Amino acid sequence: MLQTRPHALAKPFLFICLASLIASPSNAQVTFSTDFQGPTAGLADGFAVGVITAGDILTVPVPGAPGPNAPVVGPFAAAPGIEVGAVAAAPGAYPGGLGLVGGAGGVIEMDALSYGRDTGAFQFMFSVDEFAVGVAGTAPDVASEGALGLTGASADIFMFLAPFGTFPPGGVVGNVAVFDGNGIGPSGLPGVALIEPGAPTVGVIPELGDILDAVDLNTTAADLAGPIYFSLDGGFPDPNEPLTIANTGSALANGFSGADVLVSTAGGAPALAIPAALMGLDLGGAGTDDLDALIFNDADGSMGYTPGDTLYFSVRRGSAVIGAMDSFYGAPIEEGDVLTLPTGAGLAPAIFLPAEALGLATARMTTAGPWGPDDLNAMDLLIDPPVPPVPSASAPVLGLIVIALGIASSLILLRERARV
Repeated sequence: MLQTRPHALAKPFLFICLASLIASPSNAQVTFSTDFQGPTAGLADGFAVGVITAGDILTVPVPGAPGPNAPVVGPFAAAPGIEVGAVAAAPGAYPGGLGLVGGAGGVIEMDALSYGRDTGAFQFMFSVDEFAVGVAGTAPDVASEGALGLTGASADIFMFLAPFGTFPPGGVVGNVAVFDGNGIGPSGLPGVALIEPGAPTVGVIPELGDILDAVDLNTTAADLAGPIYFSLDGGFPDPNEPLTIANTGSALANGFSGADVLVSTAGGAPALAIPAALMGLDLGGAGTDDLDALIFNDADGSMGYTPGDTLYFSVRRGSAVIGAMDSFYGAPIEEGDVLTLPTGAGLAPAIFLPAEALGLATARMTTAGPWGPDDLNAMDLLIDPPVPPVPSASAPVLGLIVIALGIASSLILLRERARV
């Protein structure tokens, strides 16, 4: 259990205004990447740039190039458009490709993305992989869309039902779907032109549906001019997949660890921006962890982490740091946790936002599904978020009241520490 660590800076919860419908934010231009195992990788892109790879930064194909474009209701006549190619020029403001080379089988796999300006009073948004089951709340959410539901969660984008950096004790916790994969599902939400449904598929490539595994919302043309921050795929396998289907090792092929944050500018070869060791990763050796979700605000423009910057991340299933005790709560780290820099004398990352708070299934709360704890594999902060629906009075509070009482104030302190 995560223990109480009260702090004088704790602030009252800023209650979310509730409405009966989910509104699509007008400024939510989206860029994203998709996993190499999904069916969209290999399709002709919607901007006629070329064939989509899992290392490309994509956007919604309508109304067309140059983008970035906002999610819209489907169906879509084309695949997502390439906004920034892994190796090729594209219609956006970025002058060329990211300068990447392929890993196993020549595949390039990007699995985290930021433009270095993730800051402000935003709402926390995230996605999960195809094995996630969630914890029952109010549909549409990870539980209703996930592996034991409609099997479309891996292509969807969800919103945490509290402002980022706060945790309402005894109040609204969990998530709600905000953007859909294909835009035509029963939710009726705007989509991003990905393919769904995508039930857990073991040992088969391509899988039935897509896995959105890197995302940025509120992307602007200025963002696309760079710098662009990202992480590449590690080479160790997903424990839920057979060993014959290891991940691509794109990071090693480019001279980095899958736990490093890289930066690319003006189409040049990527450089190291934030080393794994600074984040408490790769403690078991180079390439033993894989960062797969990123929030980063480069406050001073140094193209690396310095005090005053904001940095949050998550790691994928199979990373060696999973199960290690985090440096703030002393709780075992899971693949659904939002992490930040180690605190105090600890070596491992600190848990900033526990997976349970997001409505994800965990081993800590014995809610993990048949494929193990849920894996958070993309995240961002959204300006001017949609307003969530009123949760049903009878909906379970995800068994988190005990944790909520214990960490409501601690999260504020941890946020401050992450920026010092």
